[in-house]
Amino acid sequence: MSTPLFEACEKGDINRVKSLIEGKCHIENVNEQGRTVLHYCSDNKTIHCARLLLNDELIKEKILDLQDKEGCSALHLACMNGNQVMVKYLCEQGANVNLLDHESRSVMHWIAACGHLHLFDILLKYKAPVHTPDIRGAFPIHFASQLCGTSAGTNSTIHVDKVKLEAAHGRPKFIFIPRCTLEYGLQRCVVTLKSLAILQKFIDCKVDIDGIDEQQRTPLMWAASAGYKNKNSSLFRLEDIDVDIKNNSAVDELRLLYKYGADQLHVDKNSLSALHCAACGGHADCIRMLIEYYRCPIEGVDIRGWTPLFYSITNNHPSICQLLLDLTANPNHKDQRGRTPSHCAITDGNLDCLQVLMKSSANIWLKNKRGDYPIHEAINTISTNKSRNQIIQNEQIFAVIRYIFQLNPNKINIQNDNHRTPLHLAASLGEIETCEILIECGAKINSLIQTVADDYMTPCDLARLNHQEACANYLIYKHGGQYGAKLANIFARRIQKCYHQYKLRKTTSTIEREKLNNKPKNMLHKQKQHSCPVILTGNSNNNLLKQEKIGLDNTNEDNHLQFASVYLSTDDPLQDEDNLQERRHLFMKSKTATSMQDSDDSRMNSTNKIIIQTSNSVATYNKLYDRRKIIVEELHKLRQAKMNNNYIVINRSLYKILIENAFNPQNRGVEEIEKYLDTLISTYDSELEAIRKRTNSVSTRQSRRTSLMF
Repeated sequence: MSTPLFEACEKGDINRVKSLIEGKCHIENVNEQGRTVLHYCSDNKTIHCARLLLNDELIKEKILDLQDKEGCSALHLACMNGNQVMVKYLCEQGANVNLLDHESRSVMHWIAACGHLHLFDILLKYKAPVHTPDIRGAFPIHFASQLCGTSAGTNSTIHVDKVKLEAAHGRPKFIFIPRCTLEYGLQRCVVTLKSLAILQKFIDCKVDIDGIDEQQRTPLMWAASAGYKNKNSSLFRLEDIDVDIKNNSAVDELRLLYKYGADQLHVDKNSLSALHCAACGGHADCIRMLIEYYRCPIEGVDIRGWTPLFYSITNNHPSICQLLLDLTANPNHKDQRGRTPSHCAITDGNLDCLQVLMKSSANIWLKNKRGDYPIHEAINTISTNKSRNQIIQNEQIFAVIRYIFQLNPNKINIQNDNHRTPLHLAASLGEIETCEILIECGAKINSLIQTVADDYMTPCDLARLNHQEACANYLIYKHGGQYGAKLANIFARRIQKCYHQYKLRKTTSTIEREKLNNKPKNMLHKQKQHSCPVILTGNSNNNLLKQEKIGLDNTNEDNHLQFASVYLSTDDPLQDEDNLQERRHLFMKSKTATSMQDSDDSRMNSTNKIIIQTSNSVATYNKLYDRRKIIVEELHKLRQAKMNNNYIVINRSLYKILIENAFNPQNRGVEEIEKYLDTLISTYDSELEAIRKRTNSVSTRQSRRTSLMF
């Protein structure tokens, strides 16, 4: 390899080139990139060096069409640089205009991509192909339709330092400007754009205006995405680029293509339309034209169920988001995974777009198909971004989290379908920084969730269970976190303590009543001869409460009519009333069966057996019936709310019934409450049936229960 000759050709030093050639320098040698000295003449303003190199026919035959390691000939490089003098000279020397590089791109691809209108007629004269696909199925007209000029005949420049090729599954992929080769001494590649004029040239050549690439995308779709250079894009894009252009040309290109019959409703193999592409690129004028004039559906969905609104959010175009919402886009549309635009805005950390959505009545508390709210999905995204070293995006998501819980502090402990609060989820992923922010926003450090195995777990439990020891220690030592088993033991001891205190008070009051009621016992014995059989009428409220407690506590006490051997003084009715409960208590201890088949001895003493039939059976029946009716109605509402995924609201009357029976629905699952209410109904049914058998006067009320259905 002769390095001096390469340098001389690159600088266009004709004298130096001539002396080196006369010194028997090897012209046909190639460098490590596979290029000859002719490649380095492609940017020269004159053809003198190239003429010296091609003077020898044998050498000319070897190097004229020689391709480098990327498949580019000297003609390809001259077309990239827009060097009209060199292009014309090489074509005159017989350069192959049909030659394709390693990506199957022809010289027409390169002048269309770079916007070199002045080379079109020269290449067309030598019969260069105008409609051949490259390796990705893109035709030259695709490249011409995506040029970002102002108008026909107006020159605008793009200074290209580096072009990077990126592709990601599931998002639009468009070739913005193809790769330029810069290793042969070019510091900057200056590209002149005359978009409409060169696009008109291809249309005049009768090429297929709806030709599709390998993704089944038309030139119209490429035009709708023109000028797109968002750094988060999955398109073929420019990394370091300085563009001094207007987006109006994209509208002009759309108008020109539509004028010649381009299909504005065409979708690619991922069901993306031109409107999706315009929303992805953030082109407001293109969006208005496609919707208002070309009638593109604003709610058209791609293969994932995404509308154009999703793409405007994921690419952080709040103005486009607002425009689409003003044009009646649905802010709560759900995709195939049940995700809404709010999910995208929160998980991508696009606070501006989220604020636009919320102003348009978007619901940020809708679940996806996995049962995750947007806040849960954002926490999962934080963990994923951390593994990919995307720290900047995580900071944006943290700002969104703070904003959400500043507006909705009561949602800080909301649970997804896996019963995970945001703090539980962050702890299970070991995200200490996220836990700190959630606690700062008011998350309960020891909030309990119930697992499928009916275990109660705190964030510390989930951190330890998922081997996130650092996060578990942070929650324990920094914020006083506890494990669920320990909290359950503490709560159980508190409940037992309260229960023992209740039993102690109840026992003490019973003993005191017994002592008080034992005093007139002798007096009653002396008045035995004046006693007479009576039917007692007790306090209805006390009897009702006692019967309800018997049924709801599921005890085995007898619920039938009470019989007792009691002698009442007709002289002291007040004393009889006070001792009513005591007499029943004594009777329950000495209760014996009484029937018509008793022995003769028992019959002789039948005057001492007094039947106590409570006269408040009707009142008890009515009260139990009313309570059962409340439970049935509220249980039906509870199940309907569960089916419709609404908030569970418990009626105050139902809540009072549950509290009276020592069942607190706070922090209970819906299934557990339903099961307990079914138990209450069964207990009431038994009580009602027993009372109905005892009291014939209320038998007609029993039929009303059969009409109550769940």
